[in-house]
Amino acid sequence: MKNFFLIFILLFPLILNAQDIKLGASEFRYNPSGAFYDYSDPRYVNISVSIWGYVRFPGKYFVPEQTKLIDLISYAGGPSPDAFLDDVRLLKNVSSESHTSLRESGSITKFDLRQLMENDGPKVELNKIPRLNAGDIILIPGEPKLYFRDYTSLVLSITSTLISLAILVLNIIQK
Repeated sequence: MKNFFLIFILLFPLILNAQDIKLGASEFRYNPSGAFYDYSDPRYVNISVSIWGYVRFPGKYFVPEQTKLIDLISYAGGPSPDAFLDDVRLLKNVSSESHTSLRESGSITKFDLRQLMENDGPKVELNKIPRLNAGDIILIPGEPKLYFRDYTSLVLSITSTLISLAILVLNIIQK
């Protein structure tokens, strides 16, 4: 019984630590809940556009008509660290109800915005970044990244659970 308490006391801090650490690289994880954001300006014509994916605040935005792609990404809190900025897609809306799929209803344009975040390499030509139209959708794909700390936390939590179960089984068998 003394051995059980000794091992439990040694492993207890690991169990507590494993539950406090998030299984993610950052607090800017993909936000699955959407919302409506109003950045309209009463002096201009305003449009409704959507941004999906790995930004801080995905959802539908009401913005002035002269808003560019970069402006909307900024309104959405910027890309998350897990975003693939080399594959940002803009689905331009074509108003027609006879279309049956996204590909038929508008054109999909891909942008590589990595160079905005990196100092080396060719510069992004800001004049080639398009203005948004009503109904446009911006897609920013991504994938959660796990770092060494995340893997260590996962391994420690699984290991401490298995050791605790093994100690429990051994104590039950010995009695």
